[in-house]
Amino acid sequence: MILNIPQFTVSEFSRAIKRTVEDAFGYVKISGEISGFKRASSGHIYFTLKDENSLLSAVCFRSAASLINFEIGDGLQVAASGRITTYEGRSNYQIIVEKLEIAGIGAILAMIEKRRQKLLVEGLFDEIHKKPIPFFPRIIGVITSESGAVIEDIKHRIEARCPTHIMLYSTLVQGEKAAAEIISGIRFFNKLKENRPDVLIIARGGGSFEDLLPFSDENLVREVFKSKIPVISAVGHETDTTLIDYVSDLRAPTPTAAAELATPVLSDLKSQLNFCAERLQFLPKNFFEQNFSQLKNLQRYLIDPKKILMQISEKLQSLQISKNLILQKINAENQKVETVAKRLESSFGWTLKTITINLENLDKNLKSNHYREILKRGFALVKNQKGDLISSVSVAKLQEKIIVEMSDGEFEAALK
Repeated sequence: MILNIPQFTVSEFSRAIKRTVEDAFGYVKISGEISGFKRASSGHIYFTLKDENSLLSAVCFRSAASLINFEIGDGLQVAASGRITTYEGRSNYQIIVEKLEIAGIGAILAMIEKRRQKLLVEGLFDEIHKKPIPFFPRIIGVITSESGAVIEDIKHRIEARCPTHIMLYSTLVQGEKAAAEIISGIRFFNKLKENRPDVLIIARGGGSFEDLLPFSDENLVREVFKSKIPVISAVGHETDTTLIDYVSDLRAPTPTAAAELATPVLSDLKSQLNFCAERLQFLPKNFFEQNFSQLKNLQRYLIDPKKILMQISEKLQSLQISKNLILQKINAENQKVETVAKRLESSFGWTLKTITINLENLDKNLKSNHYREILKRGFALVKNQKGDLISSVSVAKLQEKIIVEMSDGEFEAALK
């Protein structure tokens, strides 16, 4: 039997554990994967650090969270530095994070590539959605930091090429709050009713991989896609690529290049206008000279109107003579036609009379040879009951009754 075992209340034991843990692990650095990430309205962030076998609750209070300069999300590999403590009420332990670092660039790249593939499948990067950049914008909206060298480079380049009105929306360009501020800038310009920019430039200079993470924020990518104003992305150097480069209507390798893509060269425009003005002076003069030369050439083919009238008069006279000859020929032919017509009329009358006499004779013959006329001469027509003619006595004997037709009627008879 064990004697003198110390006895604690639950609260006493929880406090003892808390002192033991905090004394043993005053300040630690723990690596793991973020899971269950949540941001409270107070600014505190809560998540779980996990590896293949274990989980550790973590909290990062607002003051420390504001110092994090990269985007946080589930699946990100990080190293959390801070104090281990316990929550006496439930006998749980957790790390209070004072510093959070990315554990490896590979993990971030994998996360960004997964996000890129998701947005690609949704069609946000399709060329069909790209809006044209205006050739001569009246107003250019720039979203960047007002204190950096980027805005000055853009101003100087636009001033040198083609002085244009610039509207700046100042934002952070790195850190956790940068993406949200850039989204606010896009929304601000798109909501303007008057003096709305014709094109937007989202820009920042070069920086580390972590510095450029806000420009791969999913919400920012979606806001660029929704923008009614064409967007030029100009983030980092030529070798840097962020997700807004895929969704923007045009990507510039540098902020200075973005200013060049957004504006024409005024001196070139002036040269073109001068050339057009010279052409406008030259073309009318050249036109009249060419046509005047053609008129001179055509003069060779012009004929004196008097000569033309004389020629017409001669033709009319010859036509008058021809007309008389034609009338004489027509009269002669008419006489020939009349003579032929009289001959035809005489011949046709005689022929018609002969035909009429022949028809009358034929009619008389038909009437005299009709069988009823023959019956009147004493002949009879013998038929069976079906009306078929009987031409012999042998056939008549085979009939039960016969019908005898005479000139004045018919009667039935039977042979014995």
